[in-house]
Amino acid sequence: MRRILSFDQSSRTTAYAVFDNKKLITFGHFSIPANKTIGKRLESFLKHFNELIEKYHPEEIYFEGIQYQNNAETYKKLAMIQGIIYYWCTSINIPHTELTPSHWRSIIRDKYGIKFGRSRAEQKSQAKKFIEDEFKLSPTEDECDAICLGLAGVIENEKTKSAF
Repeated sequence: MRRILSFDQSSRTTAYAVFDNKKLITFGHFSIPANKTIGKRLESFLKHFNELIEKYHPEEIYFEGIQYQNNAETYKKLAMIQGIIYYWCTSINIPHTELTPSHWRSIIRDKYGIKFGRSRAEQKSQAKKFIEDEFKLSPTEDECDAICLGLAGVIENEKTKSAF
């Protein structure tokens, strides 16, 4: 059995999903108050991140790559969070993979025929519709992205297995 933990991380609300092989076993999110300093927010993120690792014992972690969206301050905060993920996974020896949004969406599109659209709102809406239809669940939009990202990781893992 291969356990995967996936994240749609941000400086305020981070969503996650946990898969055993191809099966989604749980999902959720945690929030960090925006009025905390960036240092306290990063500390809180690491605390929640570590709690999820200790609770679910993942064998691999997938997380979303960041994109610059004309807001340098947000991009800087997301880069700091991404740095924490890289550092922590490396320090505790958990394999980890960054999937850009366009990459994980293309994996889901190719496997399931989903068209995500061009705008962020369309992409969020389509991910939510896909998860509701495919899994018969009603997660938040961020949780849907974390589930889709994890599912893309599961699909990527299948591709790398050899029959020999």
